Amino acid sequence: MLSVLSVGKQAKRMAIVICCCLLSSCEKLYELDAEEYIGENLVFNGMLTNEEPPYFFHLTRPAAISAEDKEYEGISDAIIVITDVTENIKDTLRHIEPKQDATFGFFSYTYYDYHEQKNDTQYLYTHNKNALGIYMTTRLYGTEGHSYLLEIFHNGKYYASDIQKMEPALVITDIKLKSIDLGEKGKTWAPCISFINPKDVDNYYLFSAGTRNSAKNIKRLFTTADYWEYSILSDENLEEEVVDFIIDDGESPLGYPDGRHYPFISGGKAWVFANTLSKSCYEYFEQAIKQFRTDGGAYTPRPASIKGNISGGVYGCFRVSAISEKSIKINEDI
Repeated sequence: MLSVLSVGKQAKRMAIVICCCLLSSCEKLYELDAEEYIGENLVFNGMLTNEEPPYFFHLTRPAAISAEDKEYEGISDAIIVITDVTENIKDTLRHIEPKQDATFGFFSYTYYDYHEQKNDTQYLYTHNKNALGIYMTTRLYGTEGHSYLLEIFHNGKYYASDIQKMEPALVITDIKLKSIDLGEKGKTWAPCISFINPKDVDNYYLFSAGTRNSAKNIKRLFTTADYWEYSILSDENLEEEVVDFIIDDGESPLGYPDGRHYPFISGGKAWVFANTLSKSCYEYFEQAIKQFRTDGGAYTPRPASIKGNISGGVYGCFRVSAISEKSIKINEDI
């Protein structure tokens, strides 16, 4: 059975993801013995992609649901290392110290962009507590076919992901818009794509439709949407050549969206993004979806913590994805 699934805003919060980020071109490598570290729970958010670096990540403490203050508190004193296992390149991430504007309250993050070879600054409005904990890579490039390992050292404890391979980017051969009938809710235009699904290997994908929001943008670590535009897919029953596959963002814990629009129109174009996933990341998103289907019935799963691919008590998933994109011009009558 084809597995195409989507999650809503709360899923993003439950399935919180984080990695590490920061500053300059020079780097101090930490040689630590993992056996010396034996977790407090952490929340990890961010991903490594085939896009231009640097890559940014957010490390925080979980917020208690019962607490009045539900802000996630950023962690600024961790040591985070991402290793390109294929090339044996270690990158000790750097924490970016935020500076708050006294008049307007926004935070600025200044860092060295080692790809562009220049200093850069990003600006962000957020709560004081979670302004901390932004880390960035200092030398790594996400490369298709390479494998990566995440390690976190904090308060005498050690956390590590399983090894994540960046599968080759999906080849999208065509994109169309189709009118989807939502019954009483009317009709909406939905993007659909054709693509080549590599055979003789298990493939997992995450699709989104919207505007470009690269891993280089710190804001993506803080934003959510009313309806999660992500859909995950296992290729178990797909042919090698897939034609007119609908990017379906309709299923969420909030119920089927009202059909107003797919969040994909930008500058007169519809954009679709395909992300390759590892099996462990696919299973992570799938767990989140199942949790939201829990209604207390005999045939639905019991509520439980969503297990990611990082050991030691870390909420979230270390995600490594190759991203491909396709766009189509929008007619004026859509």
